[in-house]
Amino acid sequence: MTTRSNAPREVYFELRQIGSYLRCTAIDGKTGIEVTVAGPVSRNPEQLKRVAVQKLEYVLNKG
Repeated sequence: MTTRSNAPREVYFELRQIGSYLRCTAIDGKTGIEVTVAGPVSRNPEQLKRVAVQKLEYVLNKG
């Protein structure tokens, strides 16, 4: 993942099943900022990770 400065960042993921949904939390290793997305369990976890990274990039670049 890269931000405005184009420096690579370390991102940690937590995947957790809650009923029929899969919750993916992406955590920025440098700042500790985290975002969460959710989708159906049938969805590929890599797709949820990709969406979570996009959301995390948005949040980091917003501020």
